[in-house]
Amino acid sequence: MKAKAKAKWVSRLGVVLVATHLAAPHRARAASGAESVTSRSWWAFQPVSAPEPPQVRTPAWVSSPIDRFVLAQLEARDLHPAARAEPEVLLRRVYFDLTGLPPTPGELEAFRSDPSPAAFARVVDQLLASPRYGERWGRHWMDVVRYADTAGDNADYPIPEARRYRDFIIDSFNADKSYAQFVREQLAGDLLAGQGPGEPRPEQIVATGFLALARRYATAPFEFMHLTIEDAIETTGRAFLGMTLRCARCHDHKYDPVTKEDYYAVYGIFASTRFPYAGSEEFQSKNFGRSGFVPLQPADELKQSTEANHQRIETLRAEITRLEHEQETAKTNEALRKSLGDRLKNARQELKQRDRFGGPPGVPLAYAVADATPVNEALQVRGEPAERGAVVPRRAPCALGLPGELAIPSGASGRLQLADWIAHRANPLTARVMVNRIWQHHFGQGLVGTPSNFGLRGDVPTHPELLDYLATYFVEHGWSLKAMHRLMLNSATWQQASIAPESTARAVDPANSLQWHHTRRRLEAEAIRDSMLFVAGALDLTPAGPHPFPPFEDWNWTQHNPFKAVYESDHRSVYLMTQRIQRHPFLSLFDAPDANTSTDVRSDSTVPLQALYLMNHPFVQTQAGRLARRVLAQAQSEETRLRLACALAWSRSPTDPELTKFRTFLEQFRQAAGAGGNPDPPSARNGKVPDKAEEAAWTSCARVLLTANEFFYVD
Repeated sequence: MKAKAKAKWVSRLGVVLVATHLAAPHRARAASGAESVTSRSWWAFQPVSAPEPPQVRTPAWVSSPIDRFVLAQLEARDLHPAARAEPEVLLRRVYFDLTGLPPTPGELEAFRSDPSPAAFARVVDQLLASPRYGERWGRHWMDVVRYADTAGDNADYPIPEARRYRDFIIDSFNADKSYAQFVREQLAGDLLAGQGPGEPRPEQIVATGFLALARRYATAPFEFMHLTIEDAIETTGRAFLGMTLRCARCHDHKYDPVTKEDYYAVYGIFASTRFPYAGSEEFQSKNFGRSGFVPLQPADELKQSTEANHQRIETLRAEITRLEHEQETAKTNEALRKSLGDRLKNARQELKQRDRFGGPPGVPLAYAVADATPVNEALQVRGEPAERGAVVPRRAPCALGLPGELAIPSGASGRLQLADWIAHRANPLTARVMVNRIWQHHFGQGLVGTPSNFGLRGDVPTHPELLDYLATYFVEHGWSLKAMHRLMLNSATWQQASIAPESTARAVDPANSLQWHHTRRRLEAEAIRDSMLFVAGALDLTPAGPHPFPPFEDWNWTQHNPFKAVYESDHRSVYLMTQRIQRHPFLSLFDAPDANTSTDVRSDSTVPLQALYLMNHPFVQTQAGRLARRVLAQAQSEETRLRLACALAWSRSPTDPELTKFRTFLEQFRQAAGAGGNPDPPSARNGKVPDKAEEAAWTSCARVLLTANEFFYVD
C-alpha cells in the first residue's frame, strides 16, 4: 500500500472507531476539539467528594449506607430490589467471594442453626481472618499486575524467585496492609528505608517485583529495554490510576490529557532504575548470566558472602586452567586422564552455576529493582529510541489535577516520590480505582465498567456518589481492604437473590447496572480447579514451596526451543507455575488471564473443549473417584451419602425429585455394570470396602455433581 493511500485509510479508520465509540451506550462522550483532550473537568480527575447517603422511601430495607445510594436510584425509576437470598445461597456466595472455596457441610449446618442477626457478619470476619482470603484476593491482584514465573523473552526463561513477589501479595492481603503502603512498596519498597533507620525489610525489596516483572522481548540482556519500560509505565498507570499511558509514547494521548512530556517524565524515573535480567538463550555464555537480582541479606553479611564467592570463582578458574594443562600432559595414563576429566567437569559445572546464579550461592535473591544512575530522558520521536527530541525532567503526569513536580533528591531515581504521589490521599484516582475493583469482584461488574480505564474512553460510573462515598470511606478507614469487604458484604444490596421476577426492572435495566438483583456468575478457572480438589478431599492447603525448575547448569533453552513445563500439584491454583508463552492447559481453557498483559476483567467463554475436558480428562475422573470414596467412607446409607455428596459439591441439600433421579441413576449404572453392585453400608458388610462396581457407580455419580452447571456457578 502506497504511503498516501495508507495514510488516507488510517485516517478513515480512526473516524470510524471514534464514531463507533461515541455511539456506544453508557460510554464516555468527549466533546469535539482540543478542549476535550486537555480538559480537567472529567469526573475522574475531580477531587473525591464525601457525599451523604441519600434519603429513601423504604428505609426498612437498608442495612448499610451503600443501600441508600442503590435504593435511591431504584426508587427514582419506581423499581424494587430483589428479596434476600436463602441462607445456603448466601453462605456459598460469601465463601467463594472471600476464599474461592465452598463451605463444608459442617459449616453449612452451623450457619443454618444460628438464628442470631449477627451470624452472617461473624462468618465474614472468620473468612477474612482465614489464610485462604489472601490466596483468593491475591490472585485478583496478580491478574492486574500480569504476574508470571517466566520473563517473556523469546526463550521464556524461568524466574524461580518470582514466587517471592506472589507470596508478598498474598501475605499483604492477609495482613490487611494499608493499600497506600501496598502501592508504595511495589513501586519503591527498596527505597522506603531511606525515610527511617535501618535497611529495607526483605519483603519490601521483594515487593518491587511488580516492576521487575515487566515483560522482556528479545534474547540479549536489556535489548528493546524501551519496551520493557513501556510495560512498566502502562501497568503502573492501569493498576494504580486506572489510566492508559502507553499511547503517549508516540504522541499526545488522543482521548486523555496525557502528553508525550508526561510519558517521558515518568519514563525517566524508570530509566533511572536498574531492572534485573533473568537470562535468555544467550545464557549459554558466562557473560550473559543472570544479573541485577537483589540479595535479601544484611549489608555486612552480604559483603562477606560476595567476597567469598568472588574468591571461590577465582579459585575455580585457576583450578580449571591447571587441570586442563595437566590433562594435556597426561596422554599416556588413562586412569589419571579420567580422574582429571571428572575433576575438571565438576569445577566447570560449579563455575557455570556461580556465573549464572546472579549472586553468591546460598544467599536468597529477589527478582526486584534498585536505583541506578539518575537520568532525565529525551522525547523519543514517534516512539523510536534512536530519534531523540527535547530532554524532559522527571516528574509525575500533570493530567490529574495534582501538581506534577516531585521533590527528587540528588542521586535518586524518583520512584519513591512517584509512589508517594500515587498513594497520596488527595490523588483523585487511586482510592476510586481500588474500591471499584473490590466492588467488581463482589457484584460481578464495577461501578465503573472499565476498571483500568477511568479516562475519557472509559465508562462513566453508574453510581458516582456511591463511588466517592466508598473511596472516602476507604481512605478514612486506613486504606483497609477488609473494612471495604465488611461494608459491601453486610449490605442488603449484596445479599439480594440472583433470581428476581420483576419484569419491569429487567426491561429498564437488563444489564443490572442499577443492582436490582445479584448477578449470577461462573467461577474462575482457579476456583473451579481448587473446588474440585477441595470437595474430593485432596486440596493441599499447606504453604507451597519453590517450583521444581531444572538446576541452573541445565538451562539451555533458546527461541527455537523455549522453556515449556507444567508442574502438577494439589496445592491451590494460585501457587501453580505460570508461564508467559506456554499457558497452563486447564487454567487457560477456563479463561485464566494472559500473563503478558494486565487483566482487569476476565473473559467468560463457553466452548466445546471445556465440555470435552470435563468428560474425558483424567484430572476430573480422579477427583470424582476421590469424592466417591470420601462419600462411601463417611456415610452409611444411600440417602445419607447422596445428601453428603450434594452438600459437598453444591452447598445444599438435594430435593426429593433429585434424590429419586440419583437413586435411579445409581441402580441403572449397577445393572449396566453386570454385577448389581453392593449398596449396603460398610457395617452391613463386616467393614469390607465397596466392590469395584459399586465404587464405579458412585464415581460416575460424583462426576455428574462435579460437572453440573450448579457446581460451576454462584448465585
